[in-house]
Amino acid sequence: MSYPLFSSILPWKAYSKKLAQKIQNPRHAGFFSCEEAQERRMRLAIGKEGDGKRGCVVHLYLLVDESDGIIADAKFQVLGPSALIGAAEAACELLMRKTYDQALRITAELIDKQVRDKTEAPAFPKEAFSYLNSVLDAVVQAAEKCLDIPFVEQFVPTPLDPHALNDAAGYPGWKELNKDQKIAVIEQVIAQDIRPYIELDAGGIEVLDLIDDREITIAYQGACTSCHSATGATLNAIQQILCAKVDPALRVIPDSSFLKIQ
Repeated sequence: MSYPLFSSILPWKAYSKKLAQKIQNPRHAGFFSCEEAQERRMRLAIGKEGDGKRGCVVHLYLLVDESDGIIADAKFQVLGPSALIGAAEAACELLMRKTYDQALRITAELIDKQVRDKTEAPAFPKEAFSYLNSVLDAVVQAAEKCLDIPFVEQFVPTPLDPHALNDAAGYPGWKELNKDQKIAVIEQVIAQDIRPYIELDAGGIEVLDLIDDREITIAYQGACTSCHSATGATLNAIQQILCAKVDPALRVIPDSSFLKIQ
C-alpha cells in the first residue's frame, strides 16, 4: 500500500503535529490472519467500510480475548487520503485494552482528542471528519462480531495531561460572572474534557448547583452511580480539571442520593 499517493488531498498544515507524525509513521498498519489469531488464542474480528470506487476504504482487524472481551491488539489497512490513515491509527491506539463494549461507544471526538497537540485545538480539520466516521463504522462492524463474548466492566480514567493542566490559567473573568454564567462555563468544560470519557463507560454527569461560587454539586448517571471510582479517581480527575480550567477554589461534591455504591 502506498500512503504518499493520497497525502496531498488535505493540507498537512491543517493537522496537529501529533497527527502528522502518526500519519507518517503508523504503528498499527497491517492485518491479522486467522492463523495468527488462533496462535494467540484470540478471536479475529474484522470491520470493513467504504468503497474502492470512491477512494475511501477501511479494513479494521481486532484481536479480542474471548475470556473477557478485551481488545488485545488492533491493526488497519486503508485506501484513501492521509486523514484516513491518521484516523485509523488514532482509533487503533484508543481501542487497545478496551472492551468491545467500550469500543462501540467511541466517538469521532475521542479519536480527535487522541492526537491533539492542545486540548482546545482539534487535530483534524472539519473536512476530514467523514473519514473519522468511516473508521468508526468499521469499529462498530468489528465490535458487533464479539457480542456473544462476556466482557468485564472496566473504568476508563479521564485523561489528565499534567502539562495542559499546569499551563491552564483558569477561566478569564471568572469572579465577575453571575451564577448562571459560571454554571454555563462549568458545563462547557465538562462537555469538552470530562463527559466523553464518562460516556465511554456508559455513565453520565450532570451539574446540579453551584453553592457560594465554589462548591459544585454533581449527579452521576448510568454506570457511574454504581462505580467506586465515582467517589475516588473519577471525582479527583473531575475536580483537577475544573480547578485548572475554571477556578482553583472549586470543590466538586457528588450527590450521594444518586449513588448505589455498597
